[in-house]
Amino acid sequence: MRPGASKPIDMITVPGRIYPDAIAREELVSFMGRFQAAKRSAYQALRRGKEAGEIVKALHEKFFPNARWCQWAVEDAKSTIESQQELVKMYVSDLKAKIEKSEEKLERTRDRLHRQGIHARLNKLRAKLVYWQGFLERDEVPPAVFGGKKNLLLLQEGKLSKEEWRELRSNSFYSVGQANMKGLEGQHGNANTEIVYHDLTGNFHLNVYIPPEPENKTGRRRKKEEWVTVPLEIPARYRNLLLQHLLKGEAYTVRVVRKDGRLECLISFPLGDTAPVDKDSVMAGIDLNPEVAAVTVVSPDGNFKASRCFWCPELVHVSHEKREWLAGNLAKEIAAWLKDMCVKQVALEELSFAQDHDTNRYFNRITHNFCKKLLFNRIVVALRKRGVAVFTVSARFTSLIGYFKYAETCGLSAHQAAALVIARRALGYAEKVPQDIMKLLSPKEGWRHFRLWGKLFGLFKAARKRAAREGYLIRRWQPEDWLVFMFAKTG
Repeated sequence: MRPGASKPIDMITVPGRIYPDAIAREELVSFMGRFQAAKRSAYQALRRGKEAGEIVKALHEKFFPNARWCQWAVEDAKSTIESQQELVKMYVSDLKAKIEKSEEKLERTRDRLHRQGIHARLNKLRAKLVYWQGFLERDEVPPAVFGGKKNLLLLQEGKLSKEEWRELRSNSFYSVGQANMKGLEGQHGNANTEIVYHDLTGNFHLNVYIPPEPENKTGRRRKKEEWVTVPLEIPARYRNLLLQHLLKGEAYTVRVVRKDGRLECLISFPLGDTAPVDKDSVMAGIDLNPEVAAVTVVSPDGNFKASRCFWCPELVHVSHEKREWLAGNLAKEIAAWLKDMCVKQVALEELSFAQDHDTNRYFNRITHNFCKKLLFNRIVVALRKRGVAVFTVSARFTSLIGYFKYAETCGLSAHQAAALVIARRALGYAEKVPQDIMKLLSPKEGWRHFRLWGKLFGLFKAARKRAAREGYLIRRWQPEDWLVFMFAKTG
């Protein structure tokens, strides 16, 4: 079996900041409240099963007489629903893994008090599983708290004022771009939130169309006085990237967010990474883990060339803001090293929400899905900004194959060996089972190598559970030790 390589989503988000005067700021903040109210209304209508076209008509009459803003409020609500659905799937998968781990601990625990604690945890986990699984079975979307559940609890406790709560629920608007649409000054790419660059001053500014209130509508044509123009500041490292995109006249999406008194402008557009895998060039594979990102470079013939581990143990322990900063710096460091190695294409594993949880809060924190997703996105953006093609491959058995086939042979850690398998898989190489392992597995006629790796994976998973149950010190075990342990009873 030869798993193919595919392209991850190639969207990039350029961070910016706008600086409106007092009058413009008041108009933008007021419009944010209208847009968020329309989004909440669209969200509830979508949950009730109404069609998008019907919702747009209702928003047009109630909130703003502009079809595009209505459509984008519906699109923003749809994205919230999609994220809610993905979260439900992740919660169900994680809870099942936690219940399995807890049941395993219960089997090998003899202390009465400890068993009571595990039973209490199991009851709590099963109740949560019933709750979240109910949404999947009924094909429903769970309710969302716009403004944040924690903030709602603070409001109920009297620790957050109603004014602060309203600000949290009305703090952004969202505009989807279209290449065939242009704004106030004729710049193609977005009809209602237009970004313009001035050659003489070298500055950007943002034009935002704010439609009148429904009762004050005077026709479909947009008037010049209904536009708000504000200076837009773009960080130096993103200026050329944004300018090149504007010169092409292609679509871009704008989201303006009010945060801590600032008005941030997030501009998203695709980079257009369509290059296919070049099987005549070197390929790098990246294996992402909670505390380390392992990068391995292979030559076009699939042989090992170079490898390095990028450690960042504090990434999983710090606050959200610092985690994003650390992930960005780690991505830059990886991209710089690959540039020095003259690597023009990189492969990563496809993101998967399935993982083995434990009943330990510390372990669950460091293996949480969002940390891996954050690092994945930062690395993809950092590489594509530097002209490196990025691909994703199936994550199935990469760690197992790397550990049993390449780790000891190439003198690599398990993570570096997994990265080697990822790079080879992107180049189209199928991994054959070594002959010594093949003899132990005793394959039936017609069994393929990928299926044999699956059989070894099942045996290895069972062996790890048995070794933990019997109290073996497995930290320093080598692949040969595991093979002896797995196949000792079968001769």
